[in-house]
This record gives sequence, structure tokens and C-alpha cells, in this order.
Amino acid sequence: MRASEKLELLEKLVSIPVYRVVGYTSGWLVYSSTRGGVESLWAVNPETGEEKLVAQGPVHGYAKPRHPSTIIVYLRDVARGRELHKVFAVDLHGGEERVFADAPPMRVFGLAYDGVRLAFSGATMKGMGLYLARKDGGYEELMKLETMLFPTDVSEKYVVGSGMMRKDPRSMEIFVYDLDSNMVETYTPREGSVNKAPRLFGSKILFESDYEGSSKLYVYDLEEENLEAPSMKGSDYREYSPTEHVDYGWTIDGRIWAIGIREGRSKAFIDGYAVPSPEGFVGSMDVSPRGEAYYSFSRLTEPPKIYAARDGEARILVDNKLPEEISGRIGEARHIWYRSSDGLRIPGFIVESRGAPKPGPTIIYVHGGPWGAVTDSWSILIAGLVISGYHIVAPNFRGSTGYGEKFRLMDIGDPGGGDLEDVIAARNLAVKEGLASKTIIMGYSYGGYMTYLALGRKPEAWDAGVAGAGIVDWEEMYGLSDAIFRKFIEVLFDGYNPDLLRDRSPVKYVDNVKAPLCIIHPQNDTRTPLKPVLKYVSRLLEQGKTFEVHVLPDAGHRIATMSDVVRILFPAVLFLDKYVGGED
Repeated sequence: MRASEKLELLEKLVSIPVYRVVGYTSGWLVYSSTRGGVESLWAVNPETGEEKLVAQGPVHGYAKPRHPSTIIVYLRDVARGRELHKVFAVDLHGGEERVFADAPPMRVFGLAYDGVRLAFSGATMKGMGLYLARKDGGYEELMKLETMLFPTDVSEKYVVGSGMMRKDPRSMEIFVYDLDSNMVETYTPREGSVNKAPRLFGSKILFESDYEGSSKLYVYDLEEENLEAPSMKGSDYREYSPTEHVDYGWTIDGRIWAIGIREGRSKAFIDGYAVPSPEGFVGSMDVSPRGEAYYSFSRLTEPPKIYAARDGEARILVDNKLPEEISGRIGEARHIWYRSSDGLRIPGFIVESRGAPKPGPTIIYVHGGPWGAVTDSWSILIAGLVISGYHIVAPNFRGSTGYGEKFRLMDIGDPGGGDLEDVIAARNLAVKEGLASKTIIMGYSYGGYMTYLALGRKPEAWDAGVAGAGIVDWEEMYGLSDAIFRKFIEVLFDGYNPDLLRDRSPVKYVDNVKAPLCIIHPQNDTRTPLKPVLKYVSRLLEQGKTFEVHVLPDAGHRIATMSDVVRILFPAVLFLDKYVGGED
């Protein structure tokens, strides 16, 4: 296939919208969509099917709306990709966009809204804070933060959320800020446990905790100080026994809805009864006052749709289909388990390309985070590589989410250690099973970091590498970061440890790189800054290595537009076609 044909195929791919449910309010379902090439907020009337644009993108985040309020709250980046946000609002039924919280631009990393007031956490270069804003545009700082803290709900009386209140990177506690007394309290069922994302219903909070070993949902009454398992009528949820939860919340009449995940696939439940859905991944959900569930659904082989479900039946509310020329090139996707070098069982996914033989060129695709995962849900980056003639093996290395807190915490204090061994074992699996003729490592963000590190520490394993928005020098990144990302590095490395930072920095191993390397990096990236990467490139140049560098002008770390996807995928595919011989 000629380069021009691959470009045409990629452009068709990115024109396929990505959908995600935001929430239901006032007779409308609000959802995000990349329709038109940029993430914007839309709404659909479930009864009539009428759709309308609510907020033109790029939108960089949003709060779940609260019925019956018609005000939709969301974030915009006001600094050309540098992720300095301001909070905006618009009425669902029309009107001008306005600033909701007239705070200075900052990186907002937690957002909760109850229809009247907004709680958010934000970071600058100097520090972090928890803030409260109201409709008139005013805001106040409730408290300065010395640790990572994420508000997840707010009411007239409380702001609640979770964070590392005890400053232990291996635990997470619930915080409760009393708006009457201006006092904050910390709650944990057991010291050292991980407790996440509380949701309010009166004086009760619903949250996930591993305090009894596995991650389960619990209800705690803030006034009665009583902890109990949630009451659910249906047995479907217990029989499914999720490993973790994608999301959860309360219905307007006090029942519990939840999206549980097992082995990279998820199911939705209301009051313990399963919400009808195909097998795959339910990614986001809300429930109307009448009890109708709305959720987004996708697979690695199928783009997102939005479903409405009630009384045991589901219908497509917002449809989405792949053109035959794209669907015909995407082969089987399957969940796998394999053993790492130390015997640990590692999960992951394989997606085969119908445009490549077996064995054929295979990309070991490393997800970002590191606290993330590849699930059986639509990924434009993975789909773009598959239709371009590359098989994909996507390891969910130790540190990935969705497989329990014990597995996720294995990355703390050891980034670039055991997780790198898991990636190498995935590469060896691809060769052993006859999938891979040549092996490529590729990833974005933390996946870009792992690409750099793998090429330097395991140079014989690879035929090529593609590093997107990666990290090459943890020490220099720490000095360039704002308060939240300095804290992120401290958490990941279990404290500020200069020796470990240097040892796990790819710049230390740059002289060992043998395989051709394609570097793709946003110009205005403030999470993984460009400056250290340019120094790494200088070392590559001095050593006479084979490499390409693509700096994306006026782009930030977050992939904000579908044109950015093409700017990442197309140079990567051309590079790989040249050096490892992409098929057809």
C-alpha cells in the first residue's frame, strides 16, 4: 500500500467519532464527541433523538451535570497545549459561554459539581490548592495542598474526594471538607488501604476500597460513622465479582449503579442487576430519574456507540460504524495472560492485523500512565497501527489498573524495573507464538518513556522504536515540572531518590541504542517537557544513531484534536514502513 493510501485510510479513521457519556440532566443526555475533529460537548434528547452542540471544543475535561440543573461545566486549555485551564459554563438550552470560576489559569486535576457549586483542585509551579466556586464567578481557596488530592463530589455541606492524605504512596484515604466548619477530616477503614472516589448521597458516601483485600464498594455514613457493604437487590453484580470499578454513583432515589471491570472488559449494573449490553467495554454511564441507563460502549475492534437501556432491553441512541475498508483490516482481538521473567502473571491484549502475515511486523504497544491500561475499548492509536499493517501486543505491565490494587502498586519505587521486564516478556511471547517476524516498541507518555528505556537497556530485542511524548531524564523533568507533577514523580519513585531517578532515566543508556528510533514530541508539553528530549537527540546525533525527530508545533501532551492523531500516526507508520517493512 502506497503512503498516500495509508494517509487516506488514517484520515478516514480519525473522522470516526469517539463518544463518551458525560451525564443526564433536564431531559437531555450530555456526551462528549470528536465529531468535527475536536472533542466537544453535545446533547441528545433520548425521546426524540434530537441532537445539539452544547460547547464547541477543544474541551479538556468536564464535570458530571447534576439534574435538574441545565448548567454544564467544563475546562478549556488557555495556553496552547500547556494545560493551564480555566473553568467555563454554558446553559444546556443555549446562551453564551461564561467563566464559571475566575481563577488564574492552573492545571486542574479534580472537578466536582452539584448544580450550584463547584469544587476543584489545581496546581501551579508554586503549589497546589483545593478550591470552591459558585455561579457568580467567584471562588475561594479552601486549603493549600501538600499531597495529591482529587475532589469527586460536593454538596451544600461537604466536599469529598480521595488522596494521599497520610503521604504514603501505597495508600489513599478519603477526605471530607465540612463547608460549615471549614474543617477537613481524613477517613480510612484501615490504615494502609487504598480508598477511592467517594460519591455523596445526603450524609452517605459510596466509595471503592481494598481494605478487606480485594477492591469492593462500600457505603459510609458521615454523620452516623457507620461503614457497610452497599445494599443491592440483584445478584448479577455479586456473581460478576468485578476486580475493580470503572465508575459508580447513586441514582436519584438512592440506588447504586456501578461499572465493574474484569480482565479488560466491563459490565454495568443498577441495584445489583446487570444492564443489558454487548460483551466489550462500558466506559461511562449515567442513570435518569426514570431509571433509564445511558452508557458508552466499544471494543478494540469497534468504535464507541451510546446505548439507552431499560427493563432488560438496550437500544442504540447514538450509532457509529466503521467503513468496510477499515473494519476489513482489523483482525481478532483477544485478552491474554503470560509469565514475566520473575514468574508473575501479566495480562494484556493482542490485536491482529489482516494487512500483515503471520509472522509479521509486530508492535509491542506500551500504554501511558503508568497507572492506566489497554482494555477491550476503542483506541485510535492502536486501530491506526493495525490498519497500517502491524500486529499489536499490548501488555498491561505491573502498575496497570483494572487488575487490583496489589498489582497496581507493584510499580511504586520501581519504574523502569519490573515493568520493563514485563514488556520484554511480551515481546518474547510475540516471537515464540509465531506472531512477530520483527518487533517494534512504541508508546506515548509513560509508554514513550518505556520505549526510550527499552531501546537503551535491551537493545538486542528491537528492530525499531517509536517514542511519543516520552521521558528521557527524570531529574531534569522534576525541575521543570509544576507542583502536581513533582508530586507524581515523588509518588512513583517512593520519594525523591536522585540515584534511582538517574538510574531509570533513558539518557543514561542512550549510547546503547541500536535500533532506528522515531521521536514524536509536542512542542508545548508541560507533563513531559521537550527540553530534555532535545538533549537526548543531541546525544543520538553525536553517536551517529539512526533516528527521526518530529516536533508537533503548538501542541501539548494531551491529544486534543484528531489532526494531532494523524500527526502522530502518519510519521510513525512511514518510519516503520521504511525500517521494518510494513506489509502490503
